[in-house]
Amino acid sequence: MSFSHFEKQKAKLFSGVSTVTSNQNEATEKGKIPSMWSLYRERFPHKERQDMKRDTIALYSDYESEEYGAYTFSIGTFADQHEKAANVISLPASEYAVFVSRRGRIEEVVFETWQEIWTWAEKNLRTYTGDYEVYGEQAVNPENAQVAIYIAVDRKK
Repeated sequence: MSFSHFEKQKAKLFSGVSTVTSNQNEATEKGKIPSMWSLYRERFPHKERQDMKRDTIALYSDYESEEYGAYTFSIGTFADQHEKAANVISLPASEYAVFVSRRGRIEEVVFETWQEIWTWAEKNLRTYTGDYEVYGEQAVNPENAQVAIYIAVDRKK
């Protein structure tokens, strides 16, 4: 699969664990994203995540200079505005281009979908206000997962 549709969403709050990285670092042994997933699973065991009945979200925010610079990578969930949550990140209301991966090994399908997004983004206007991956029920089995990726865009430009 790939590009699915455009979708407008209201502002959201996110809560989770975060680090600063870059695509350049992620292409080397300096990559932080795999260890962030380990940290998240350690802090929030599968049973606890199931009890929350919320999708796991991987959030890309605070872009320094579009896809070439540093950005904040976070793993957690969207939070209710009335919750007391740590490490809260606000996402503005936005329009998103939604991409849906094929089914397969989670690492493969996420990377393939991002490759499609980078090609697609060359001719479309990303806003870099916050992009995110949704790991819902379709991603429970890491050997046969399907993930949706939301890319903030401005189609008016």
